[in-house]
Amino acid sequence: MSASKVRQPIVVTHEGGVQFAAQVRQHRVLVDQPERGGGADAAPAPIELLGVSLGTCVALYVQQYCASRGLSHEGMRVEVQQFGAQNPNRIGQFDVKVVLPAGLPEEHVAMLERVARSCPAHGTLAHAADVAVQLAIGAPAEPAASV
Repeated sequence: MSASKVRQPIVVTHEGGVQFAAQVRQHRVLVDQPERGGGADAAPAPIELLGVSLGTCVALYVQQYCASRGLSHEGMRVEVQQFGAQNPNRIGQFDVKVVLPAGLPEEHVAMLERVARSCPAHGTLAHAADVAVQLAIGAPAEPAASV
């Protein structure tokens, strides 16, 4: 990967139980597990954020296409359905439905489908990004100051 494409790391920290916080630039994103998974269901599960990323990326690209052509995007929405798979446990399929506003000229529909498929989240999932995992032993925690 070229140096121009390297981004600031996302840093994930444990918040207690099965909750974690991800620091993304200046934004804090919480994740939790549903109650059946031992969590408090206080935030989306990590695997659900893949669908969130895909849906919001598709929505942005469709909205930008419409805006750049003076087309209404009022009422447009994206619905993402995730289907699980096993061996290994993962999302095996994402069904993405883009609900376009009524009155959108028909001649834009085919291009909008191409635009939706061109978002980086779709490309990342469709072309199976490489994932490298490294383990590092951090510095020991500082002992609590005695009072």
